Amino acid sequence: MKLIHLKAYLLGLCLCTLSMATAQQAPDKNQWSLKECIDYGIENNLTIKQSQLQVQSSQSTFQQSREGRLPTVTGSATQSIASGRSIDPFTNEPLTETINSTRLGLNANWVLFNGFNQTNTIRQNETNFQADQLDVEQSKRDISLNIATAYLQVLLNQELLNASQNQVLATKGQLERTQKLFEAGSIAENEVIDLKAQLANDEISVTTARNQLSIAKVNLMQLMNLPVQQDFEVIQVDVAQIDNPYASESPQAIYREAVGEQYNVQSADLRIKSSEYAVNSANGNRIPSLSLNASVSTLYSSAAPTQILDPDGTFSTVITPIGFLGSNPSDTVFTSQQIPNGENVDNGFFNQLDFNLQSSVGLTLTVPIYNAGQIRNNVTQAKINKKIAEYQSENVRIQLRQDIEQAYNDMRVAATTYDARERQVESLQLAYETTETRFNVGAANSVDFNLAKINLDRARADLIRAKYDYAFRIKVLDFYVNKPLDF
Repeated sequence: MKLIHLKAYLLGLCLCTLSMATAQQAPDKNQWSLKECIDYGIENNLTIKQSQLQVQSSQSTFQQSREGRLPTVTGSATQSIASGRSIDPFTNEPLTETINSTRLGLNANWVLFNGFNQTNTIRQNETNFQADQLDVEQSKRDISLNIATAYLQVLLNQELLNASQNQVLATKGQLERTQKLFEAGSIAENEVIDLKAQLANDEISVTTARNQLSIAKVNLMQLMNLPVQQDFEVIQVDVAQIDNPYASESPQAIYREAVGEQYNVQSADLRIKSSEYAVNSANGNRIPSLSLNASVSTLYSSAAPTQILDPDGTFSTVITPIGFLGSNPSDTVFTSQQIPNGENVDNGFFNQLDFNLQSSVGLTLTVPIYNAGQIRNNVTQAKINKKIAEYQSENVRIQLRQDIEQAYNDMRVAATTYDARERQVESLQLAYETTETRFNVGAANSVDFNLAKINLDRARADLIRAKYDYAFRIKVLDFYVNKPLDF
């Protein structure tokens, strides 16, 4: 008994120390309902937070694929210095000098058609985004069930503790009556000794129940990712008043309802749809693609003339020699040329950019002919991934059906066990009251009384466990049909 008390003291000391170390991080609250526990657990669960980041990533991928329909525009600027023999970028003539040149360009490309590859990619990414959202919701449901289970475990241990404490009070009351009978000389001393031993056993049961309650609370707080608090309490609910809406249902009917409610089933179906888009996208690479291209460019060169003629729109006639007569080489042949009139202007940086400005527009048709079997292998791999997704979806349904069948059977077993435990307690309660009456008048000894009490106490504890097990089995079926887990 001393060892048990020592363990209880050490456990309480550890919980107290941990609570004091984390008290500043915990919310200012010590009464928690099941809904509050679930909400807090979902909000602070790191696995769910990671899944939410995956949703953000898939949303970004989906958004990027949608924007992929728009043209791509890129600008370029090149500054270069060439020395030695090079080509003048302004005149394309060979020069032997240091040339400082600047090139500016703007290019645009717009895919007009690529075998619906882009469309299927957008749909695939959108489907993946939706599936990831459903995966987050499924994770929330899973953690909700785990927290609800731990919450019921706290309620169970709390009720077992209350029952153990009531047992101690009942034994103390009976010991006081027995002590008076002994002092009056009505019974032997061994009757008092036996009841004192029974009281010690009942007090050990209280200590054990209190330790189990502390462990259950720690487990619940850890599932919630809540720093352990010494004053953590859950709001009591009347579990015995929980209705069983599945008593007249069949597992097949529950499964039919659950298929449309379970997020992991919906997510698995979306994965199949996503893989279908992936197959279509891979096949689209076999079809020619058409794109529109446009570009604007200009340049500046230090080798260009420092001044150029700026025509004013008029022309002058100039007579220039072009050769000599073959019959008389002394006679010169002349011709007239029209030369534009104007004035010389500085051929500076911005003048050159304006003078050298050029643009182009074109269509590009790309026809896939052979690429070492890459397209064919990509299509094959996409079809394999689709088949894998189909098997995964089928496996999720099989697992759901089997889980519901097991949960339904567990619920029925728990219901019959609960009914049997209730009848057992009623019978043992009557037997205990009868033995107690006989013991008080000296017609039964302490051994008979203690045995009747032990049997009743054990039956009451078993009834409490059966009650909470029954409630838990109902909540599991609520989980599968996506009903709220709150009481």
